[in-house]
Amino acid sequence: MANSKRKLILDYIKATTLPLITTGGGYNSTIALVKRGVTSLDSVADSELPALFLGKTIEKRENITRNQFKSTITLFVIGFAKSADGFSDAQGPLDNLIEDTTHALETDRTLGGNAKWLEIKNVVTDDGNLDPRAGFVMEVEIVYVTEGTMP
Repeated sequence: MANSKRKLILDYIKATTLPLITTGGGYNSTIALVKRGVTSLDSVADSELPALFLGKTIEKRENITRNQFKSTITLFVIGFAKSADGFSDAQGPLDNLIEDTTHALETDRTLGGNAKWLEIKNVVTDDGNLDPRAGFVMEVEIVYVTEGTMP
């Protein structure tokens, strides 16, 4: 059975889009861990930071024809960073991680042709009380349309 468009899109982000974030690729950071599903910050080792997780999704569908629909997926990307010195000021590396994640997602808004478009809607950071670590949640809206009978 063929993969659904939803799975293709989420797998593409995990396996293709986010792993592009490397200092060698011109980004501020090199991502150490990309994963579907969220791991608690306490369970993530320093060696696995910065890390990005594809978290909760909300999907709204609208019928176009009897066997075709338009879908809007809201994906919550969770990111964790650590301070450069291991003691304080994790907000700087967090800002870099937000910039890198934004750039990677917006560079290929159709996600390899799997989506019609992608738009970052909101970014929320922690209160700054997690030093020497920091975190954010990025709300990403992705629109796709099924082709024929493949959901």
